[in-house]
Amino acid sequence: MDCADEASLVRHVLDVPGILHLDFDLVGRRVNVSYDPALLQPDDIVSRVARTGLGVHSHAEGEHVHDDHHAHGHARGRPDRAWMWAVASGAVMLVGWAVDAWHADTWVEALVGHDHAAAGGTGHERPVASVIAYAASIALGLAPVLPRALVSLRYLRLDMHVLVCVSSLGAAAVGQWAEGAAVACLFALAHLMESWSIERARVAVSELVGHEPGWGEDGDRSAAAVERWIERFAAVYTPLVTSAAVTLVIVPPLFDGEWGTWFYRGLIFLVLACPCALVISTPVTVVAAVTSAARRGVLFKGGLALERAAADTPGALARHDVLLMPGAAADGGTFAGTHARRALGVIRQNVTLALLTKLVFLVSAVMGAAPLWLAVVADTGATVAVTLNGLRLLRAK
Repeated sequence: MDCADEASLVRHVLDVPGILHLDFDLVGRRVNVSYDPALLQPDDIVSRVARTGLGVHSHAEGEHVHDDHHAHGHARGRPDRAWMWAVASGAVMLVGWAVDAWHADTWVEALVGHDHAAAGGTGHERPVASVIAYAASIALGLAPVLPRALVSLRYLRLDMHVLVCVSSLGAAAVGQWAEGAAVACLFALAHLMESWSIERARVAVSELVGHEPGWGEDGDRSAAAVERWIERFAAVYTPLVTSAAVTLVIVPPLFDGEWGTWFYRGLIFLVLACPCALVISTPVTVVAAVTSAARRGVLFKGGLALERAAADTPGALARHDVLLMPGAAADGGTFAGTHARRALGVIRQNVTLALLTKLVFLVSAVMGAAPLWLAVVADTGATVAVTLNGLRLLRAK
């Protein structure tokens, strides 16, 4: 479990009597589960999560764990196979483009003719060979995504896997084969980039503390208020944007009759409905900030402690929200306040970047200025950007 979609799915399947609290650690790919043993047993919890298709195994409370994802399996499956699907999809898509270019009047027409058609133009007639190549690219790109999409649909969840499958197949259904192939291929590559950025965060933190983040730490790992706000916002935002996409597909064509154009723009809305960058922006920053502070002998008890220290460092020290460990520098208290304010500043940067990215592309989608493939790049690019921005705190001194 290393993305917001998967955390949301786990939260959904564990929304049952007996579950008292779920504390997600997206960087560590884990979730702390507080439960009532009179109503649930650990095997029941593991079984429920396993039915989602996610790799799952349990750890005892407070146990230090190391890089055991390869031994037990994890959400992304085998990375080498994921790369194979993505590369194969891209290679076949390039074949389709080459065939298109051979039959088109210009290379530009081959590359952007489908965008022109989507916007209401005629474009050029595609050769059968290029359509076959694009169809193969879509199949290869969606192969590792489709099983997760089907699981999400079984639980009535509209996550990014579902949205990309619908968008790619929908583009093909309206004759935008190159666009559908680009979405499938780019999402496969983007997913790998996102996984790489989260893995980089996990490894960087692990190298500093000697074990994976989020486990074996003393104290209350309370979520920051901004993190709780983001979770509430995402719960409203996703269905709202999805409803807007349906409205965009149905209402405008009633007036102008351009059903294909608005269907295409609705597909872009669907891709943008997933708030991955927004949800991951805070936890990765908190983990990086807490870890780099621990290296200085200053222990923050979670994201809430960072907020309290930024507002009132002496009070946070007095309440033991922040602890100065043996060997901490003499200026540990001053560092705690400065570091906490710096961390909250990075969180604000990440939230702003995520929201602005969504806003710009949502507006662009309505105006027909953003192609479908660019929406995929923007969504995952923002996720990678906020992750790397949060990791800057690992170098704090």
